[in-house]
Amino acid sequence: MNDVNRDKKGQFESEHGATVETVFEAMEPMEPYTTGEIADMVDAPRRTVYNYLEELAGQGRVRKKKPEPRRAIWIRTI
Repeated sequence: MNDVNRDKKGQFESEHGATVETVFEAMEPMEPYTTGEIADMVDAPRRTVYNYLEELAGQGRVRKKKPEPRRAIWIRTI
């Protein structure tokens, strides 16, 4: 396993400096966002941000809504 992009907890670290926490903190509670909007806000690739958002959704910290098959809306819970 390549540990170059993993932190001490084994979590992936973006080479752009974005983390799960910076993605979460960039979101205002109850405001809907697209993955692209958040990626622009934290200056990270969309795929990286999508993976972080999926992790946050799994933790129950954000909600994911799928209005279309290839589009997701993310909402930070209160």
